[in-house]
Parts: sequence; structure tokens; C-alpha cells
Amino acid sequence: MYRQGADTPEYWDAHWKQHPPEPMTGMGMFCGFRDPINKYMPKDGLIIEAGCGNGNTARTIRAAGFNLEGIDFAPEVIEANKAIDPTGQYRVADVRDLDYESNSLAGYMSFGVIEHFTDVQRREILLETARCLKPGGVALFTVPHYNLLRRLRYGLFAGHTPPEDAPFYQYYFGALELCADLRAVGLSITHVDAYDAYKGIKDTIGGKSLLDRLRARNVKWRRRVDHPPALVRRAAGHMLLVIATKPGVAAGQKREAA
Repeated sequence: MYRQGADTPEYWDAHWKQHPPEPMTGMGMFCGFRDPINKYMPKDGLIIEAGCGNGNTARTIRAAGFNLEGIDFAPEVIEANKAIDPTGQYRVADVRDLDYESNSLAGYMSFGVIEHFTDVQRREILLETARCLKPGGVALFTVPHYNLLRRLRYGLFAGHTPPEDAPFYQYYFGALELCADLRAVGLSITHVDAYDAYKGIKDTIGGKSLLDRLRARNVKWRRRVDHPPALVRRAAGHMLLVIATKPGVAAGQKREAA
């Protein structure tokens, strides 16, 4: 996707000024990734959200009992997070060159970040993820999904050459592609899913008015539209979700086995 370069702190500071941090008091995790996080992410040990942006997602995850630190290379949004949430953990850091010790993190979360970087930079990010995770540590990545609906609609244009000098904005991943990238840095795939079928459907085949009417009926219907059964999510979900684990056994698990 070509629109505007999105791989600099300046771009994201400007972006997050339009979508500033909110307290998120009483707000639960988004249904699209709540269950995988609760099932796979450890609650003992430090987890980072790498590229936390306005911190809204980080605050809902931390409220669920996870020891989470948000990092971002955009300094102004980090200061905005600290101002709205003084008890939270936020700091400036670059996902391509983390300053955490090797084998130090229990978990790593990345929501819609790596798609904005080049192939070389993405490889650097994934290598840093693998380096920093403890044995048995868990990584969660979400990226725009080149799902079945998008393949059917845009597949004919797969070889299309972008306009000259058009800046790269983001990349859409197939599940096999992202899983291969994660395996290439030594991580094992644990879980694959997709979410936000609402956006995935309306952006490809339309029907926003109908989807909005269904969502407005009641909470049950809103859930059905936002997070339908797995088959629909995989075919139409806007975002791909992959969870991977660093091979080895975490220290706590070793003690339990002993």
C-alpha cells in the first residue's frame, strides 16, 4: 500500500496527536485479541508492547493483570502517555534496536507495527524480538491481512507497479508468509487467527450500512459482526494475528517440573 511514509517518529507523533491517549478506565481488551492474550501470554515477568502508540491498548492489557511496558520511538506520544497514566510504564525505544538484555522478556506484543517497515528493517525487528525473549517467552504480532476477500478483489493487480516516487505505507501479509518470517528467526508458531472482520468486509465488498444495522441491534449481534466464527475471521478479518514461542522452557516451568 502506497500513501505516505510511516517509518519515522515524526510521522507517528503527528498521527497520534489526531488520536491521543485516553485513560481507558473500565475498558476491557478488544475481543479480537483478548482470548489469545489470556490463553498464551504469561502473567509473570515483563511483557513489552513494541510500538505502543497512544497506549490505549497497553492500558487495557495491563488492567487485565499483565506486567506490561509500552515502548515507542515517537517521543511526544510517550510523554502524552505518561501524562495521562502516571503509574504506567512507558519509554522511548526503537523496535529495531532494543536495549533489553538478551533472554530477558517474558512476552512481546506488536499490534500493527512491522508492516510499515522495509523487508530488511522487519528482519531486524524480528531478530530483536527473538533475542530479547526468554526461552519459553511468547511473541504476539498483528499485521494487515491479505485475506481471501482481498485476494479475490485485488489478486488481479498483484503485479501492479506503484506510481513513480509513491512512498511505501504498509504491507499486507498472508499467514504463511508471516509464519515463515517468524520461523526464520528461530521462533515456533503457536497460534494463528485473524480479527476485525467488520473492517475486512466493508473495505473489500462493502455493506457497511447493513453491518452497522446488525451491530446496533444488541451486544450479541455486535459481537457476531466484530468477532464472527473462526472460518469467517480467517477469510475476512482485516488483521492477521500470529503467536510464536521462543524454543526452550521458561525458568518457572523448569522449577515446576523439578
